[in-house]
Amino acid sequence: MKKIFPVTAIGALVLLIIGTFADLRIDQTLYMPGNGFSAFFERLAPLIGATVLMIGAALLFWTYEFTRENLVKLVVSGVVYLGSTLVGLILCYKYCHLFGMAYGVIVAVLIACIVYKIPDELKQRYRWAGIAIVAVFLCSIGVLEVAKVIWGRVRFRAMQGDLDLFTPWYHPNGKHYLSAVTVRDNIKSFPSGHSQFAGVTLSLCLLALVNPRWKNRESMVYGVALAYALIVMFSRMMQGAHFLSDVTVGFALPMLALWLAHHLLLKQLAQRYPQEYELA
Repeated sequence: MKKIFPVTAIGALVLLIIGTFADLRIDQTLYMPGNGFSAFFERLAPLIGATVLMIGAALLFWTYEFTRENLVKLVVSGVVYLGSTLVGLILCYKYCHLFGMAYGVIVAVLIACIVYKIPDELKQRYRWAGIAIVAVFLCSIGVLEVAKVIWGRVRFRAMQGDLDLFTPWYHPNGKHYLSAVTVRDNIKSFPSGHSQFAGVTLSLCLLALVNPRWKNRESMVYGVALAYALIVMFSRMMQGAHFLSDVTVGFALPMLALWLAHHLLLKQLAQRYPQEYELA
C-alpha cells in the first residue's frame, strides 16, 4: 500500500488535467441517455456507499462490551451508529425507494449480527477500522456537499444543447445558473456524489489491514474497489450527469481522506502490535 496511494493520486491528477481541457468533448462522445448500464450503477452506487457507512458504524458500536465501565463510550458510539445507519437508510430510500429501504434494513441487521460475533481479540482493531471508515465517509461527503453549493456547475444533460452553460471545473458559479435549469439538482454537477459513494469503498481495505490473517490481501481489496469506482465514474459520464473533472474530484475526496486515515490507523497498529505491523 506504500506505493498504491501515490499512484492512485497521480492517476487522479492526470484525469483532472485531461478533464480541464476536454470535459465537454468527452461528455459529448460518451453521452448515452437511457442506457441500462449507467442506470444500474446510478442505483447501485448509493446502496454500496450506504453499506460501507453502516459497516463502519456497526464496527464502532458493536465491538464494545456492554458494561457500566463503557457507558460513556457506548452512548457516544451509539449516537454515531444510529445517526450513520439513519443516513445510510435515507440514501437507500432516496435512490431505490421501498426496495432500497428494505435492502438497508436487512443489511443493517445482518452487519450488526456479523460484527457482534467478531472474536474478542480482534474487536479493538476492527473498532479502529470502523472509526476510520465512518470518518472517511462523513468528511468526504461533507466537503462534497459544500462544494456543490459553491460551484453550481450545470450538468451536461441539463444544458439541452445550450453549451454556453458549460463552465470549467475551476470556475465557481454559486447560484448564477439556477434560473437556467428546471431543478436545483441540475447545478450540482461538481463534484460527483456517486463517485464519492464509489470512492468510499476503497476504505474496505482497512478491514483487511486490521486482521492479521488478511492484511496481505489489503492491496487486492483496494484494487477491486478501485476497479468498481472507475466503472461508476465512467457510468456517470455516460448519463451526462457529470464531467470527467466532476467524477475525478468526487472520487479523490474519499481517496485522500483514506490516505490520511490509513496512515493514522497503521501508526496506531504499529504502536500497539509492533511485532505484526511496521510503519512505512
